Amino acid sequence: MHELVITCGFVLFGMFFGAGNLVFSLKIGQATAGNWIPGFLGLILSDVVLSFFGLFFVIKRHNGNSAEFFGEVGTFAKIALPFLALSLLGPFGVAPRCIAVAYGGMRHLIPELPLWAFSAMFCAAAFFIGLSGQRVVNVIGKCMAPILLASMGILFVSGAMHPHELEYPLSPMESLREGFVTGYQTMDLLLAFFAATLIFSQIRESLPSNISKKDATKIAIKSSIFASILLALVYFCMVFLGSHFAFLLRETQPSAILVTIANHLAGNYAALFIAVIMTLACFTSVAPLNAMYTKYMHSLLKLRDDRFGTVLLGTTVASFSISLFDFGGIVGFLAPALEALYPSIVVLTAASIFIKKRYTLKKILFYGVLGIVLLRSIFHSFQF
Repeated sequence: MHELVITCGFVLFGMFFGAGNLVFSLKIGQATAGNWIPGFLGLILSDVVLSFFGLFFVIKRHNGNSAEFFGEVGTFAKIALPFLALSLLGPFGVAPRCIAVAYGGMRHLIPELPLWAFSAMFCAAAFFIGLSGQRVVNVIGKCMAPILLASMGILFVSGAMHPHELEYPLSPMESLREGFVTGYQTMDLLLAFFAATLIFSQIRESLPSNISKKDATKIAIKSSIFASILLALVYFCMVFLGSHFAFLLRETQPSAILVTIANHLAGNYAALFIAVIMTLACFTSVAPLNAMYTKYMHSLLKLRDDRFGTVLLGTTVASFSISLFDFGGIVGFLAPALEALYPSIVVLTAASIFIKKRYTLKKILFYGVLGIVLLRSIFHSFQF
């Protein structure tokens, strides 16, 4: 069972640590420089701690069933929130964006590789792995996530061996706020609900039938703790690198921060580091995200088990197609809606932790905060 805890912990880590998280943590280090430790702590509070509470709550209170959590505020939310969130997290937002980002890393290693060919190979691999939940756990948990961690560890050690004098552009409190706000923008709490469902179901499938739900819950919670520790360690390394090489990054675009640092540290080997880190960071997110979206749609449409592969194929084709074009319009439509919903979900999570039932109160809190955020957005849009 210890092996299952570690393997599932690696899977959870891989799901959370995508290309966006890599860039965000480096940006925090760049912005806070000498006061990078408060910035790191702010990131831990708003990303790692909040995500762990989401994982813990869905696993402990709802046996890994995220639909039950959203259902506490009504049938509409039970259907609409997962659909909207998984659409953005999956084939219509994060997944194709990750493919494009991974291509940017691989292009440093193989400049002549066209996007369509890379995306096709990437999506084919994600489709093959996503066909089996157990395969997702084995390939990502036992192979890809450990390699990703080792690659980032090498880069961190190399950076730690070449320290530079630090500047102090922000005070400790400003740095803490910078880390907290940036960590909040990852919206990983939302991913935590669906990640909990995926991991809990795979743990149940991996265990003998005579193992109780209580034992499965313990394994899932231990896996969540292990993943949170891994995520915190990697954030520590990335914020450190961003801070100690901030002098290189003054005119650097966020997507090129890792490239710049790797070129400085690794020289001729930089392309290999970039390709490995960015491709694995993206793949360990895309394969589970597409699988989660497929499972949700398969369940929502109440299809037969043998139709799962067909739905996954459609999901994969959507991710492939959108990765080739400017999908800013789709993301631009979905992202504001998700940003409007996220504060409500944070409030609902906090309320659910401290209030076991009282569903009417939860509805008032959820829709009250949602209404305030929407009114605020409308106010700023029209600039009253």
